[in-house]
Amino acid sequence: MPDTAIDTENHARICRITCGWKKPDLPLDAVRRYWRDVHSPAIARRPGIWEYRHYQFDAVHPIFDLGEVDQTCPADEQLMWLSDVRYADGAALATFAAEPGDQVRGELLGDIDLIVDQSTTYKAVDEMAHTLVDRSALIPPQGRPSAPAFGLFLRSRTPEAEFRVFVRNLARRWTDAPGVLRLRYSLLEAPDVAAERAAGYPIKTHPPERQYQAWIDLALANEDVAKALPTAGLADHVRALHAYPVAANYTSNYAGKPTFVGLRGFPAWDALTAIGGYNQAQPAILGWMYGPVADGVTLEPVAR
Repeated sequence: MPDTAIDTENHARICRITCGWKKPDLPLDAVRRYWRDVHSPAIARRPGIWEYRHYQFDAVHPIFDLGEVDQTCPADEQLMWLSDVRYADGAALATFAAEPGDQVRGELLGDIDLIVDQSTTYKAVDEMAHTLVDRSALIPPQGRPSAPAFGLFLRSRTPEAEFRVFVRNLARRWTDAPGVLRLRYSLLEAPDVAAERAAGYPIKTHPPERQYQAWIDLALANEDVAKALPTAGLADHVRALHAYPVAANYTSNYAGKPTFVGLRGFPAWDALTAIGGYNQAQPAILGWMYGPVADGVTLEPVAR
């Protein structure tokens, strides 16, 4: 088992990052609740997952002073969520793909047709996805962040290799800046539509001009920290930087096991932690309710 929270995140060598937005006729609040309390607990139980986080985004909110970089985005093109599903290796991903069987998997994938207007799945493998720092108040995260958090989505201006070197160097520079609480970068492969179709996923991928090439998961002590972050060279390599405030972040699987939220749902976690009903989180009752899948599930914070 990895020693710290950062080691745990970086143990995963394959990340599938799916982001998109809802069908226009569905209320956003209802979609958020469905994804959090219905879809995510079902996904959290699938074997092979190392970690599963689901981010819900508010509207794009520029946080940098970057005159030559597009920081705005039309309302009907903005992302509403991101699901970050991580696997330890290729064998774990194959296990995930094989279970559950076709009938159950088909019902799970039915949620995409139920909710999603457009959605794109990117991969980030090996060192293309890496957590550099995490001083968050709650690890793994559950609910609304206690400090300003953003999903920064970048579109490249320069060739892939050059762009990736720049983003990694930028992330390392930001890591050392005062007030940066969390930073993880993901350098995104172009969507593999054929692979997604072969796996049975409904294809609703954004057109290439609206796809992103990098995502930075960033949390700050306060929003003013962003103004002081070094941005030299950014306009040379990045043509668009869309900062999505994180409305909430739910972790349904952590270190290969469903979390309490992944088992009982966020409303139960929220009610329990609000009044201290920790008897309902004891291994005996979780095992009685859920069986072996509950083995090792705990509410204790993990080591930083």
